[in-house]
Amino acid sequence: MSQNEKAVIQSKLAVYSVCYQEAKKAKDLKRMVRLGTIMNDLKNELSILVD
Repeated sequence: MSQNEKAVIQSKLAVYSVCYQEAKKAKDLKRMVRLGTIMNDLKNELSILVD
């Protein structure tokens, strides 16, 4: 993948991380689980790109 695609994934991860922190503050466990899953998927994509 190109650097552009990597940057997009990193940006998405940053946004979801902020949303996760907001859900954590609100103690919204349902939203935290959903966001955690999405964040893990994005991290996996990034690790594949690095390899």
